[in-house]
Amino acid sequence: MKPRVYIVTRNQGKLTEIQDILGAFGIEAKGIYEIADIGEVAETGKTYLENALLKARAGFAKTGFLSVGEDSGLEVAALGGLPGIHSARFGGPGLSQKERINLLLEHLRGVPKEKRTARFVCVVALASPWGEKVFEGVCEGYIAEEPQGEFGFGYDPVFVFPPFEKTFAQLGPKVKNQVSHRAMALRKLAQFLHEEIYQGLKEG
Repeated sequence: MKPRVYIVTRNQGKLTEIQDILGAFGIEAKGIYEIADIGEVAETGKTYLENALLKARAGFAKTGFLSVGEDSGLEVAALGGLPGIHSARFGGPGLSQKERINLLLEHLRGVPKEKRTARFVCVVALASPWGEKVFEGVCEGYIAEEPQGEFGFGYDPVFVFPPFEKTFAQLGPKVKNQVSHRAMALRKLAQFLHEEIYQGLKEG
């Protein structure tokens, strides 16, 4: 039986990505809403860390199972770090993701490539019977002048990863899930799970 964690998210695109990444490390990731109705976890934190912990704690409190919360965002230097923690709500709650991307590009209209630097930040929190642990990943890049690519979700169509000079949406999941901010944070989580928790359970 594979090691298993429960992911506290209703975002199917994010869940699928997390499942793919952790699956490569032999860890099964299930959506927590498949086994329990823990309600909507309000992201009231002021940082990625606070929001990730809110989710992980809510999942663990309701189920007692290893629960993982994740929060991430896009930080654009020319916009003073915006949209940042508000990435999923940039421009207001009523916008589609396509509209959020268009709004971002509008804010950057006329800004030259060298000043369009941006980074994706991801914080993953684990809540378990053995306590809490957090992991972070950061991916540097820049914002394209127009959306490109068909894969991924969120701001993937406009985030260019310099080593390939392609957007995450162009690279596709096979490459993105090895180099992204989320991949970095989840790789650290996987290592911790294998070395500190599952290895200990085997030995115990």
